[in-house]
Amino acid sequence: MTHSNGYILVLDQHSNHFRLIESLLDQTLPDHQRCHVYVADSFEQAVHRAAQLPPYLIILAGGNQSWSQTLVRRLRQAMNTAGVTIVALTDSNAPSWFYQEENPELDGFLVRPLNPDVLTSLVQSAMAKQSCWAS
Repeated sequence: MTHSNGYILVLDQHSNHFRLIESLLDQTLPDHQRCHVYVADSFEQAVHRAAQLPPYLIILAGGNQSWSQTLVRRLRQAMNTAGVTIVALTDSNAPSWFYQEENPELDGFLVRPLNPDVLTSLVQSAMAKQSCWAS
């Protein structure tokens, strides 16, 4: 069911985007790459979970207040690894992303409406990235 006991961590503060993400993953990922999606309701809960067991992908949903450079850096420090991919979820009609130099800790942005192929590619890339860091 899981790939190398990995999982996806979604910081979803009151927006319920995780249900769509989980549904798209169930529909598009091959069985051998299916993964668990853990949802954190607060940044502190996300940091605590990531420190216990680093995921291979973190999706920050629920508003750009969660995406500050300091908070994203805290996530990376808690995991003590650069092998985790961290992306922020934003809307295509109201983009709320920062310039890359304003938040170099983010690996990129995931834009809604979510495309199943893009999400699948992101998950597979995150798995491959973590595999490379682990070896």
